[in-house]
Amino acid sequence: MERLSTHVKRFIIPYIIVLAGLILLYTALFSGTGNISQSNDFLFGALSVLLLGVVIILILRNVIEKSYFKFIIPVMIVYCLFLSYKTYNSIATTIDQIELKKEINAHVKQGLRDIEVTQIEYKKKYGWYANEFSELKRFLSEDSVYSVSTIGTVPDYKITLEHQEILGYDPIRDYIEIESYDEKEALLCGLLKKDTSWQNVREKLFPTVSDSSKARLYDFVVDHLNKVNLTQNGSKKLFVMDSDILETSDETTFECLLYKTGTNFHFVTANIIDFNENDTAYYNLEIDGLIVKDSIPQLPSLQIGDILESANNTQIKSPSEVYNIIKETRKDTIIFNVIRNNQPQVIQLTQKDIIPKPSRINWSDLEDMLNYNLLPPYYNPIGFEKMYIGKDMVIKEDEFSSPSLDLVKFKTLLENRGFDTTSLSFEFNRNETFSFSDLAISEKAIYLYTKIGTPVFQAQDPSPYDPLLERDTLITGSMSEVKTSGNWK
Repeated sequence: MERLSTHVKRFIIPYIIVLAGLILLYTALFSGTGNISQSNDFLFGALSVLLLGVVIILILRNVIEKSYFKFIIPVMIVYCLFLSYKTYNSIATTIDQIELKKEINAHVKQGLRDIEVTQIEYKKKYGWYANEFSELKRFLSEDSVYSVSTIGTVPDYKITLEHQEILGYDPIRDYIEIESYDEKEALLCGLLKKDTSWQNVREKLFPTVSDSSKARLYDFVVDHLNKVNLTQNGSKKLFVMDSDILETSDETTFECLLYKTGTNFHFVTANIIDFNENDTAYYNLEIDGLIVKDSIPQLPSLQIGDILESANNTQIKSPSEVYNIIKETRKDTIIFNVIRNNQPQVIQLTQKDIIPKPSRINWSDLEDMLNYNLLPPYYNPIGFEKMYIGKDMVIKEDEFSSPSLDLVKFKTLLENRGFDTTSLSFEFNRNETFSFSDLAISEKAIYLYTKIGTPVFQAQDPSPYDPLLERDTLITGSMSEVKTSGNWK
């Protein structure tokens, strides 16, 4: 018993050190949540404490000569103290990073809230959300909204006898109604007045540096609407934003004009864009000519999928060119140059082979068949952006006709918004482009794309500041579900 007591007294301190080292090592290896773990300095410190305890035990058991004791122990103690300092400093740094993350997140939320309230006001006026920050900035700076202000208050007492007569109330029959005023009754009695006026959007939404919460973190600047404010100067991070029409049971229709991505002034008619994915095989190919989209009874030699490049050495760009060549070549042979299965083919026909019995009806049928079935490859819809159009700019003859754009009203809209109309171009047929000044408006129609559903938008910080790698991205709105206000995820 005495021997055990002596052993315990002799080894209690190194045993405690070893136990502490094991606890620290376990904490270093298995503590933390998600992607967060202890630093390498903490791990090395835990190993050093464990090694210190083991070395002391080995020296006390004479496994290591005592002459090394004075050298090893001080070095290890100093090293442990150094690692302890680094571990403390690492913890302090992490706490500072967490506090900075909270501060930055608060600033990001403020920016997303500004985007949200602007988008909500934009939708009130136009019926959809903007998909570009430049349009939101223009809306804030240049647009006005109808503002209604109320002068006076609704009384909280019983309706007076004078006002009962104005409202036509009977004291006995309408005893419940005369107990108090509502807003409508107060207006009729002249106790309330409503003043209506047009007000600039920015002045309405952001009249001062304080918003509705009275707790702005930084001054509102229109040009900085898409800037991610990180509480430090020189930040160049920008929010990303998108909007769309989400298919829902509401069945509200929205007409949109399509323009080529990256070319905001080049608008394209919707009927030459491959929404049905029939021309996917031609998306990345340079096609010189027209594709046979369906069989043409008058030209059975042409097969579906053939590419008609030329006729009588004339490069083919439109069905009308083919029609004119056939009609004008009365007796000579017409030579069609065709690409079939990537191989050149030559087809020789006469006018009589195509129209055995010339007549106005037969020529008209041929022209229709060529216009419907001999077409250029359609554009890949992925390469286009949507610009939603108000109902007042949509031309629709009846419920079955395709909607088209009122070019005159559209030009007025762009002029009012400061567009350089001299740079506008419209593509009515594939690779057939017109400037606005060259348009024969009565003969041209640029068709619109119709979407059915409910407007949605989403804005977010694409690369959030997060030293702990938790990646809890801040988002306002949703592209997959309809929301009336933002959410923080």
